[in-house]
Amino acid sequence: MKTRPTDQLQIVIRLLPFIVMASVTHANSAFSGLWTISAGETTSTDPAARSTALDPWRKLDMAIEVKGDTVAIVRTFGGGSRVATETMTVDTSLPGQEITVEGWWDNRHIGAYLGNDKRIHVSAKWLDSDRTLQLMIDMVLETSQTDTPVRVIREMRLSDDGDTLVVIELRSSRDKPIVRYFKRA
Repeated sequence: MKTRPTDQLQIVIRLLPFIVMASVTHANSAFSGLWTISAGETTSTDPAARSTALDPWRKLDMAIEVKGDTVAIVRTFGGGSRVATETMTVDTSLPGQEITVEGWWDNRHIGAYLGNDKRIHVSAKWLDSDRTLQLMIDMVLETSQTDTPVRVIREMRLSDDGDTLVVIELRSSRDKPIVRYFKRA
């Protein structure tokens, strides 16, 4: 039995809501919003709620916007009169993508700067029933001695109540993980 083009169009029109819903369910819009942490929160007496130090920064804000498979993340580091921003937009439907960011501000005081024309390779995917966004980041850091490839695994885990975002970062250049607890602003 042959289908006519109008029959095929009717099938597509009927399936379109399901296709749209399937793509939206791959993202957790509860991640969207402004998340913040301050240096004061890195000195909490509760070890379970203590973030890794922000040195040399005093504050870190993270604005996240989730739209379908696209996740835009803007991290703003603040310390006195100094402010630095990293903007990253990733597509979780792609196996990987090369993007350009403004710089590597996580440890600006150690004399390591983002190389490779500030391009990084990122793979992003949702895990744990869309409660965790995992970013696999490959970058090159320039130092006075040499260029060093660095691999970063950054997992952003949303709490059950949606008010806390735990960011766990493993770096190939560091023995201990970085753990930061962000609150919804």
